[in-house]
Amino acid sequence: MTTYNQLAGRRVNFLSTDPTYVDTNTNGQVWYNSTTATLKAWLPTGAFISGGSMNTTRNTVAGFGTQTAALGAAGDVSTPVFTVTAATEAYNGIAWTNLANANTARYSLGGAGTQTSAVIFGGYSTLPTFPTVGIATEKWNGTAWTSNPTGLNTARAGVYGTGTQTAALAVGGNNPTVNLASTESFNGSTWTSGGNLGTARNRPGVTGTNTAALAFGGSPYTTSTESYNGTSWTVVNSLNTARAGGAPAGTQTLALYAGGYTPGPTTSATELYNGTTWSSNPTGLASARAPLEGAGSQTAAVAFGGGVAAAEEWNFGVYSYSAAAWASGGNLPVATTDMGSAGTATAGLGFGGYVNPTTYYSTLSYLYNGTSWSPTGNMNTGRYLVAGSGTQTAALGFGGTGPTGALTGATEKFNGSTWTSTGSLNTTRQSLGGVGLQTATLAFGGATPTTVGATELFNGTSWTNNPTGLNTARQGLGNAGTQTAALAFGGYDGASQSANTESWNGSAWTTVNSMNTARYVLGSTGTQTAALAFGGRPSPGSLPGTTSTESWNGSVWTNNPSLASAVRNNKGAGSQTSAISFGGQNGPTTVATTSVWTNETATAGSKTLTTS
Repeated sequence: MTTYNQLAGRRVNFLSTDPTYVDTNTNGQVWYNSTTATLKAWLPTGAFISGGSMNTTRNTVAGFGTQTAALGAAGDVSTPVFTVTAATEAYNGIAWTNLANANTARYSLGGAGTQTSAVIFGGYSTLPTFPTVGIATEKWNGTAWTSNPTGLNTARAGVYGTGTQTAALAVGGNNPTVNLASTESFNGSTWTSGGNLGTARNRPGVTGTNTAALAFGGSPYTTSTESYNGTSWTVVNSLNTARAGGAPAGTQTLALYAGGYTPGPTTSATELYNGTTWSSNPTGLASARAPLEGAGSQTAAVAFGGGVAAAEEWNFGVYSYSAAAWASGGNLPVATTDMGSAGTATAGLGFGGYVNPTTYYSTLSYLYNGTSWSPTGNMNTGRYLVAGSGTQTAALGFGGTGPTGALTGATEKFNGSTWTSTGSLNTTRQSLGGVGLQTATLAFGGATPTTVGATELFNGTSWTNNPTGLNTARQGLGNAGTQTAALAFGGYDGASQSANTESWNGSAWTTVNSMNTARYVLGSTGTQTAALAFGGRPSPGSLPGTTSTESWNGSVWTNNPSLASAVRNNKGAGSQTSAISFGGQNGPTTVATTSVWTNETATAGSKTLTTS
């Protein structure tokens, strides 16, 4: 095994932020960014790589910010039926997080600003209300949207923006079928008319500030590029590919434009502007799409929307190599939800659960070998919302809803092929948490049906009540750890979904930092200091579930790359670096899907990169 140190004569730098380009002028330099858990290298080329998937797949979204701190607001959802959304999501360079909705659901709108201070304007809701929505302006303070008393002077949709919340620019658009050349400037409270574009256009790319902007492309499909000085527009050299509705990023003199509509199909083409001319980049977006949005700079941007869930990150000069990702695994033999689980990512066990009305309280059990699932011995008591602990060959299944529809405290041991009944829980319940070994398990929380925090310890034969339970009683919670060092997180507290996290020291629970995404009936695995949470139901009325994945380092939760599909009532097995998520529901549909998580990021203090 050859090390990077031997190859390059130096160790990989372990840094909390990327070095400046002055420091990275040597081709092939490599470093590890500990903040984003990403291996990076300096190369004099540009390319897109896969980013996190948005929770709401949409078109015509307003976007702004940077590659690692972007915001996407509103837009339209094209499938299964056309709908307009007010959803707002924040991107941290790894994953998207849902935030407060805009006050007015709209699409084909414009926006400007940062992730914590932004403004949106214009757009459609439905055509009959176009004149009202077409001028509506809202401001974002990092937490909530506030409607601005005054709106645009000219109602419009298909408008793109640039600048900041207190110095924004709205350029072009239509009203509702006539393309516009007008420009307006926002000072944080009111809009003022600016100079007209030389070419009226809808959905142009716009970058820069409100006194030094660049507008390019647009519909009708044009290559026309114009530069703005705060008063008037001047024609400069044209784009190479005529298009509209692409993802813009950068400044007036260093711009990026990717994707969009062309006179033919959508395009993935990417172009760079150096202040004088546009040049076509050899590689473009992985998914040709439009209309989409962009955020960031010419060297570090993110493109999102355009009817595709996954964002794409653009790096010019800096290549990112993130080892954390979900991939597809072998499906369960039968689509099942609310199962129990035990084991690892390559030696997993799934049992019980809800299959369909004919086998509602399943007794079925399956073994996973890292590639596929195979049937094994059935449980003695069919049940769903069951908890599990242990390994593939020495597991424990306990609690749940039993064959008559009544809650059960039944506990069973698994030896790798058969189940044997043992002492029952003291508190009969379902949807509880469980961690540990077959001979040393911890059970906590659940529903009786009243939500409880009760904690019990199993010694291999019987259960003993602990004097104190969870600080926050809840059901459908995530769990990780052992009988003496556990973690409980998320869940439903009887009123709403929870982000609460508690740590167990063998005798009592202590509340620690909360999750980023409140949720319940989620998949989970790991240890007290290295846990993983994925999927789940973010609100009682949310059928689709979530793709959100978070990791816990013993102190705080960090967003990670998302699951490919939203899921809830799923189960997990494994560790923080190697895990599986299986079964559950996507909307009302029960699924057989297995997703495999791998995170081979370097550990703090290790500065040697090995290459085979």
